[in-house]
Amino acid sequence: MLHFRMDMPLYLIALYGSAMIIIVLLLRSFLRDRLPKFVFPLLWGVVLIRLLFPFSLSSPISATVPEWQQQQELSDSSSIYVSGLMEGTVTTDVSASEAVAYTTESSDHLMVNWWTVLAVIYGLGGAATAGVMQYQKLQYSRKLKNSLLVEHNQSINTILRDMGMGHVLVFTNDQVASPLVCGILHPKIYLPASIDFRNHQLLRHILTHETMHIKRRDNWLKAVMLLALCLHWYNPLVWLMSKSLASDLEAACDAAVLRKTGADERKSYASSLLTMAITGSRPALLYSAFSKTEVERRIQNVLSYKKATAFVLSVSILFVLASTVVFATGAQAPFSSYLSSYCSSDSSRWAVKAELARDISLGENARQRADIAILDVLRADTSHDPDIIVREVKSALAREFNVEKGAFRLVVDLSLMEDEVLEEYAKEGITRGQDGFYVYNGEAVRTYEDEMLGSVQTREQGAVDIAVHRDRLGQITSVMVLKEGDAEFDRRTKEIQRNRYDTDSASNSPVVEQTTDVEEGTEQGFFR
Repeated sequence: MLHFRMDMPLYLIALYGSAMIIIVLLLRSFLRDRLPKFVFPLLWGVVLIRLLFPFSLSSPISATVPEWQQQQELSDSSSIYVSGLMEGTVTTDVSASEAVAYTTESSDHLMVNWWTVLAVIYGLGGAATAGVMQYQKLQYSRKLKNSLLVEHNQSINTILRDMGMGHVLVFTNDQVASPLVCGILHPKIYLPASIDFRNHQLLRHILTHETMHIKRRDNWLKAVMLLALCLHWYNPLVWLMSKSLASDLEAACDAAVLRKTGADERKSYASSLLTMAITGSRPALLYSAFSKTEVERRIQNVLSYKKATAFVLSVSILFVLASTVVFATGAQAPFSSYLSSYCSSDSSRWAVKAELARDISLGENARQRADIAILDVLRADTSHDPDIIVREVKSALAREFNVEKGAFRLVVDLSLMEDEVLEEYAKEGITRGQDGFYVYNGEAVRTYEDEMLGSVQTREQGAVDIAVHRDRLGQITSVMVLKEGDAEFDRRTKEIQRNRYDTDSASNSPVVEQTTDVEEGTEQGFFR
């Protein structure tokens, strides 16, 4: 199932676009001489789409959005527990959304100011880049105003008609040192006045090359590249891409010309390239023209050119299609991963919460439908094996929403009734005292932790520290006990004393520590 959106933020467009540029550059380095020349302009076109359009296409093969980018939604039942240890244990429930608002309120105005500054800098940079490019274009356009239309040259008219491009106007200009194509909607060919118009072969090579640029809409692609440079002026990879694109367009145009000529004309075409290549200051993206840039490589490509076989063409087309699919679906905008409630049942030792692994539309009442699917699995569970539960829950969600299993990410925690926990602990010598803290074999527990159950208790006074260890099925395997004289116990004692001293010295206020004590009692069908 595909999910399309048009809300990807600019920083992600730049990030994913940069990654695509690096990939294409690497492919270009290793495969440029093995693939047909049209492949890389097409790949650059795909990169330009990524750089210019804020689309996000989620599919089963999409790269996973990192958790820090996801827009988390907080459940109403989320709580923060705070324990005042000096005055006895006091539990205070605070809405998680209120807590988040409290922690971010003081810094919101600073973030707004910084975003405003960055937006201004970004806008000024883009405007400056566009201004410089427009200035270069105007400067060169002034030179072209003095051009003369070639109307009665029989050789030029014959060559253009033979190529089906008789509507294209050809001009001469004494300030143009190399042939070029100018214009997008109505492209025109400009030839230097110094050209030998009596050299029919040279004229044919030049006009064939320039009209090939027109047929392939290269100036359109270059105009789009200029727009990408204005939007991503700060990114050196985009500038490197523009240079590579101009080079690849010339190579692809050379190859297209050679496909229409015989093998005996390769040397003469290479000679034409060498004759018309100049060292100019004209920006490569403003016009399509002969250039001395990489002329040696272009001539070598011409002399070694071989027509691609049907097999190579087929492989190349498949390569482009596969690359396009991967690039198009390899990035997603941030999305909310929240799906189900925290579901538990007295029929199972495990509680499950489902999240989305990729952006996807699941229809109406998605949370309720997910809760029901999860509860059905938990009620029917007899294995008490979390791995089996994960497989069955993913299968149930995939059937319910008609998507692949990989679209879901599960959080599975041990969830036991309070009497079940106390019964298990009693077998290990752990009981609960009247003050609510645990006692181990008659000794007061200072620090208690059951990591798999997600339960922790801490206080300053106590004779032992204990940690309950469980296997993957949630069964207790051992209890680690630390007492006075053990290195870790003594280290913790010194740390508690040091923290108490520092706190008392600073403010004479009671020590406050944050602890987590996960509720152990649940009822069938209870969502948390």
